[in-house]
Amino acid sequence: MNGKNAHSINTVFVLLVFCLFAVSSLFLVLIGANVYRSIVDKMDANNEMRSSLSYVSNKVRSADSRDVSVESLGGQETLVIASEFNSEKYNTYIYQYNGYLMELFTKADNDFKAGDGDKITPVTTFTITKNESELSLEVSGGDNRKRSLKLSLS
Repeated sequence: MNGKNAHSINTVFVLLVFCLFAVSSLFLVLIGANVYRSIVDKMDANNEMRSSLSYVSNKVRSADSRDVSVESLGGQETLVIASEFNSEKYNTYIYQYNGYLMELFTKADNDFKAGDGDKITPVTTFTITKNESELSLEVSGGDNRKRSLKLSLS
């Protein structure tokens, strides 16, 4: 009988060690998944901010520097890029509204109304400053980290 009890204790001990290993493995996988999700979320936020700055800078670079201005329209700080197609004047308005970077392309004689246009990327803030030869852009997203870019207009 003593041998059967020792065999039972050995079996229970092996099962407990196996269960401990299984539970530890499960916790390790869950912790790894949370770390991975956090990294992906931060990368997505960073890419959204970088892509919004890249988008705006490409729009500015494709325009003549004389056609780029910063105006306050409808209480919105707005980047205005003037252009002409087939002898008609058009404006591209880029601004932040309700958590998104927005773009509106319309004829120059149409009125600007905040909220019109297409959503580009989610942003928390979008600040534009222009001096004689430089355009400064600053953007922040859901992580509240600010990213900035300076463009030469000469």
